[in-house]
Amino acid sequence: MRLSFIAIAVLALSACNNSSQAETQTLAAEKPNQAQQLDNQLKPAPKQLVTTKNPIRVENMQMTATPESIAQGYKQIHELTADKSCDSTEQCQVVAVGSRACGGANEYLVFSTKTADAAQVKALAEEITVQERQFNLKTGAVSICEHLMRPSTQCQQSQCVKIQGSSSSVY
Repeated sequence: MRLSFIAIAVLALSACNNSSQAETQTLAAEKPNQAQQLDNQLKPAPKQLVTTKNPIRVENMQMTATPESIAQGYKQIHELTADKSCDSTEQCQVVAVGSRACGGANEYLVFSTKTADAAQVKALAEEITVQERQFNLKTGAVSICEHLMRPSTQCQQSQCVKIQGSSSSVY
């Protein structure tokens, strides 16, 4: 269908070029590869999960994320960050975890670098986010479209806590 449309468009445009009909048909016959290339360019690109590390093509991918694997990831990250002990506010960090169907993080998790390896926490948060994004796209999931603000943290009484009523810029 598209190839026919492109061939007609090529003919119509070349007619405006004051070329004879024979020349137009010859040009259209000589350039089927260009028409095919143009047709390929007009096809919509497959949806992608965009992460900071690598995009994942959704259309041709096996479904690996399940509600159970996502729940297990959340359990694992909450266990990893359960001890929020700190000596200073610099040890308190926040990481975005998960993906809501209409965009944004599912939660912001406060953790302490004194008790948890920041690289491990961030890698697990990224894995959960990718899985949840994949699951949402493949299943057509819907969710509340509330935008969560990234909270600020500080060390109070040797524990990392969210500062109530404040947020830091997510940009």
